[in-house]
Amino acid sequence: MTLDIDQAVIPLVHIDNYFNLRKVMVSENELQAQPFKEVPAWSCSKSIFEIVSGIEPEEFYRHAGIDTAKRPHEIMISTRQCIELVKLIRQTLPAPHIGLLIGKIMTLSHQGLAGIAVMTQDTMEDCVKTACRFADRLFPPVQISYVQEEHFSNMTFSQNIEMGDAFQFFMEIKLTSFYNGFKHLLGAEYEPEVINFSFAKPAYSHIFSRHFNCPVQFSMPNTEMIIASHLMKKHLPLANRFIAINAQNTLLESLPITGLTLLPIRLRKLLLSSYGAFPSMETAAQSLGMSSRTLRRRLVNDGSSYQQVLNNVRTQLAKELLGDSKDSITDIALLLGFSDSSAFTKAFKKWTGLSPRDFRNTLQADFGRTASVAIIADL
Repeated sequence: MTLDIDQAVIPLVHIDNYFNLRKVMVSENELQAQPFKEVPAWSCSKSIFEIVSGIEPEEFYRHAGIDTAKRPHEIMISTRQCIELVKLIRQTLPAPHIGLLIGKIMTLSHQGLAGIAVMTQDTMEDCVKTACRFADRLFPPVQISYVQEEHFSNMTFSQNIEMGDAFQFFMEIKLTSFYNGFKHLLGAEYEPEVINFSFAKPAYSHIFSRHFNCPVQFSMPNTEMIIASHLMKKHLPLANRFIAINAQNTLLESLPITGLTLLPIRLRKLLLSSYGAFPSMETAAQSLGMSSRTLRRRLVNDGSSYQQVLNNVRTQLAKELLGDSKDSITDIALLLGFSDSSAFTKAFKKWTGLSPRDFRNTLQADFGRTASVAIIADL
């Protein structure tokens, strides 16, 4: 996905889960970098901003140029504003490992509807796939992809837009949060094979052992969590398909499509929420509150078209589905609205330069090399 750093594409209500921690639990001893052996007593009367600096979260938002006067669910922020928030937090809070701390206290339940939809899936694999789909809606600067193989499964995090040091901050949050979610859903006795970070080993690398019991590596080609595939197939104790579907649909309906600044991004969000049954341009225009003529004209003015946005969505979904070896190329073609596999192959090769089969083989070869690194590191 191509993003501009100033496009307002990130729901503030999602960023609030990271930065405004008044609603979650945090240890004052942790923030003061004091060592501990057991999980300390918690306090949720104030946010970490107020505990450390006396500054309310809303003031941080205003410093980053975010208008907090609107209703929270209507506010969208840009990647640049998000990066500025990270800079302000790092300047204000004393712990260099603040990303790890936030990730530790940011449980699935703190993610609202997204967390409910993830934790009530049938299997761990279903959880990860759901998380991957939500990532694009809730935090477009970062893409999460999943590849499942016979012995190992891989959850990879990559940038859709260059975020500088902020990427490390968010990766520490996300990997810590996903790690704890993994253990909460499967059981404390289970561990990932390895967690890799693409950034260099930080000065506080020794603190990672407080948060991860599995091997952790730095300066790796990808930021990823590698898990034994048989664990991904385990059925989960909280599985409830009705709750999962209801939470997912409610979340997608609540996301502020009209709050996005660029129409192609608004249309893309609508198409992604129509996964498996893409609307016609006329139906899409009606959903966006305009005529098909207006939609076509405004897309042209933005340098885009309905077909171009649809192809971008199809490309993303095709790559995700090709990473799942259970889906045949014919099944993927039909799911994406193609009449047969040959039409899909022709289109996919035009989009990526590779046939679907070659793309899948490349993914499997890359994953095999990554899994080998994990095995060697565990010896």
